[in-house]
Amino acid sequence: MDDQKISMFQAGVIFSVSLFLFLLFSFLNPFENFYIAGTVGELLPILMPSVAGLLIFKKSLPVNLKFNRLRLGDGILVMTAAAFFMPFSMAVNALNMWLVKVVFGKNVSVEIPVPQNGGELLISIAVIGVVAAICEEILFRGVLQGSLEKLGKAGMFMLVSLLFAAFHFNIEQFMGLFVISLLISYVVYRTNSIFAGMIAHFTNNSIAVLISYLAARMPEQMIGQSQAEGLATWLEIAVIGVVVALFSSVAAVLLYILHRRTAGTRTDLPPAMQLRSRDIVSFLPGAILMALMFLITISAYIFIPAAGF
Repeated sequence: MDDQKISMFQAGVIFSVSLFLFLLFSFLNPFENFYIAGTVGELLPILMPSVAGLLIFKKSLPVNLKFNRLRLGDGILVMTAAAFFMPFSMAVNALNMWLVKVVFGKNVSVEIPVPQNGGELLISIAVIGVVAAICEEILFRGVLQGSLEKLGKAGMFMLVSLLFAAFHFNIEQFMGLFVISLLISYVVYRTNSIFAGMIAHFTNNSIAVLISYLAARMPEQMIGQSQAEGLATWLEIAVIGVVVALFSSVAAVLLYILHRRTAGTRTDLPPAMQLRSRDIVSFLPGAILMALMFLITISAYIFIPAAGF
């Protein structure tokens, strides 16, 4: 079985190639339509190198991508836990944005088109929910997570989530992406099925799309009234904190139930092993590209006025 599993060196090659193609597509993207660009940007730079790399290295797709059966009850638990986990990840994102504003004196939101009708809502969910969940999970929880087992559970979860968050190149959402990735990595580990990761990823992204769609349709007078009659800032924070704590508690209970239900699933990892230079070197091209892109982003926050950013 071990000879069918991808090595850390091979996974690093795939990751670095995927990252290079992703950046190349981002700069040369010929599509004006956001949804077409989003679909092609997931399929070509992310999905294709993952599958092609496994085939080139002659590794088993079902074994490495964890195409294992997911019980219906476990799938429902994963979806529900991901939904209840969202307020926590959103709170972490809010903290992240506040820190960016404190450091750089401004926030720069990345504009994602808000669906204008039911048809666009379905397309958004298909692209941002379905396509992104499938393609990104195959790379991160399939190719990468399995190859990092030698780091132990904590090391594997942390590094996969770090790479996942960095891959999105958004310093204002980095922390939120990191914590949602930890959740996804855990459910894939417990169920030994990539389908659990796809469900959690789909749930998170689709709810985010739905929230933006509904928020855009909230009457302006309702928003103004809410702001005018709003609670004191400290009380608003307290209320939000209580809501986040309650939702997070439910998510924790659901994950505990999932943990108990998957007690018979084979999730044993090999003992943590010392990394070899060969394991790390294949990740270096991708790490260098990431570092350069983040330096460019930080420089833009520092030197370019908010209005022109």
